[in-house]
Amino acid sequence: MKRAWVFAALLLGACATTSLMDTWKDPAFSGPPKKRLLVVGVSKSDANRRVFEDGFVKALAASGSGGSPSYAVMPELSADVNERLAGAVRSAGADGVLVTRVLRVRRDVEVRTMHSSPGFYGAGFRGYYGHAYGPAYTDVSTYDVLTIETTLWDISKDKPMWSGTSEVTAPKSVAAATEELAGVLIKKMKADGVI
Repeated sequence: MKRAWVFAALLLGACATTSLMDTWKDPAFSGPPKKRLLVVGVSKSDANRRVFEDGFVKALAASGSGGSPSYAVMPELSADVNERLAGAVRSAGADGVLVTRVLRVRRDVEVRTMHSSPGFYGAGFRGYYGHAYGPAYTDVSTYDVLTIETTLWDISKDKPMWSGTSEVTAPKSVAAATEELAGVLIKKMKADGVI
């Protein structure tokens, strides 16, 4: 029974978590909030880009905001993206561009030692000593921590209006990480009045 509980705790510990580390809002921004965003996921993988952009656009729609994936109007993100961006924004009917990129990936290691003997201090010092040297199970796990930067650009002024840095710990997939990240970012952008 105890082993089943420990296994369940390990599985729960392996779930992705997203935390918003820092945000910035242009102090000169007075509104109105952006209504339709062109979502750009910067990635070397076309599949990851499409999964991210579709997931973020879906989350925007669920929150009552509008969005379009950039791959629909800019199938390739190449060196001339700046020249093509204005046309892509017009094609998407966007008034803002949301650009997200991974800044770095860090590999973390977690070592957990669990003892199988009951009662940590059950018999005073003898209980402690026996527990400390009793049978133990060690679990070593590695997981990725992604640092992600997201910037919302005001197209009419050609400058950033909001930016945030997030950490995503132990993402299971691009889709799952996008759903969680989008939820955190959209909530904060709405609270800040930029969307």
